[in-house]
Amino acid sequence: MSSGEQVLAVPAVVAGYRFCPTDDDLVVYYLKRKILGEQLPGNIIPTTDVYASSPDKLPLGLFRMGMDNEWFFFSTKSKDDDITVVDGGYYEIDPDGAAPITWEGKIVGHVKTLFFCRGSPPNGTETEWMVEEFRVNPEFFPVDKADHTTQEKITNLVVCKIYRMRPPPER
Repeated sequence: MSSGEQVLAVPAVVAGYRFCPTDDDLVVYYLKRKILGEQLPGNIIPTTDVYASSPDKLPLGLFRMGMDNEWFFFSTKSKDDDITVVDGGYYEIDPDGAAPITWEGKIVGHVKTLFFCRGSPPNGTETEWMVEEFRVNPEFFPVDKADHTTQEKITNLVVCKIYRMRPPPER
């Protein structure tokens, strides 16, 4: 760190503060820094495997700075399949819920939406849980192709924004 730089230390919980980043903030200021091993502002977003269980079994208490019924986690990405089966249900990709994320005129990432359903596909029942999965655009990273560790992180690491809505959304 040069003598002119300052590091902002953010406490784990700040009274009155709510974490509500834009989509491009999540990709550029959080996910990119996590992938590159850089210091993150305040270590606000915890890490867990979102797709290892149903949303109601996630450690939601680890994320304490968001809006009501909204949580953020770093995770490994969902499978590229339309459906990811877990104990008690499955995550289903919303075919209309994918979009590029732009920053300063460049596509820096992509977001896709998944809904959690109880039961077995294709006859499950949609729940009040929804996940938006943010991933980086590999072309946005000037990374040496020989750096396999960073390449793997670019491919597999995502930020998940989890919502609990009431009632389940109409589709």
